[in-house]
Amino acid sequence: MLYSRYILKTSLTLLWILPSLLFAQVQHGLKGIIVEKYYVADAKDAAKSAKHGGKLKAGAVTYRIYVDMLPGYKFESAFGTTNHPLRIATTTYFYNNDKGGSIANSISQDHLKDNTVMLDSWLSAGAASEGNWGILKANDNGVGTIVSEQGLLQNEDTAAGIPLKKQDGLLAGTPPAVTTFGIDTAIKVFDKGAKGSIFSTTYGAWATVNGASSPDSSNNRVLIAQLTTNGQLSFELNIQIGKPLIGKPEQYVARNPRRKHEVMLPTLTYPPVTDQTSQDVTTK
Repeated sequence: MLYSRYILKTSLTLLWILPSLLFAQVQHGLKGIIVEKYYVADAKDAAKSAKHGGKLKAGAVTYRIYVDMLPGYKFESAFGTTNHPLRIATTTYFYNNDKGGSIANSISQDHLKDNTVMLDSWLSAGAASEGNWGILKANDNGVGTIVSEQGLLQNEDTAAGIPLKKQDGLLAGTPPAVTTFGIDTAIKVFDKGAKGSIFSTTYGAWATVNGASSPDSSNNRVLIAQLTTNGQLSFELNIQIGKPLIGKPEQYVARNPRRKHEVMLPTLTYPPVTDQTSQDVTTK
């Protein structure tokens, strides 16, 4: 009798847990954040950049940040609120090229071959320039790779994995435009000539109206920022994604979820909290 009661109790517990697990799997469309080490500047890059801002240092790392989603989901926004501040920072400063821009879509296609424009710091919703999506170098087939007119961006530092001169992480196309809310002052840290170290907001966002999904059918990773610095990069992000025609948007926060629809995801904090919750890739 005791054994039968144990079986019944266990079965009822499993029946209660299983739907909860299935619900969690269905609702959690954000798999995590991927931080790609895109390039490491060398002395030649730094010397040439002196004519175009003069702030790039040898050894500076260019990072790309991607949201990694389940199929069918779209990136809608990166946001900050009073309860969930958004912060991107470095211990030195962010590099900004004179021909770059604070939003990737504003960078002219014609300028990508010029000096170190490809290392500019900016925010995005998929774009790496006005006419290119940004994709992981590992997913780039090497076709149409940008060749610097000054012989720059040739460094093969293994810390950045695949050399930029072989696979540049650019895919021709028309990525969605970025809309900003409440960050007009904060975003100036990525403007031409700026030499700032912190981008933060407690009441703002960058977003795209119809959402953005990957142009690469093999995955659903959307580039949301590129950051170049010779300091230690850190961030706390809050992300909203959605799946068209199915339920409400999903919100993921770096810490302290306060509402039922908020999901805390440790991978939204960098440097990684643990190896299990973040991906830091060099795409070798």
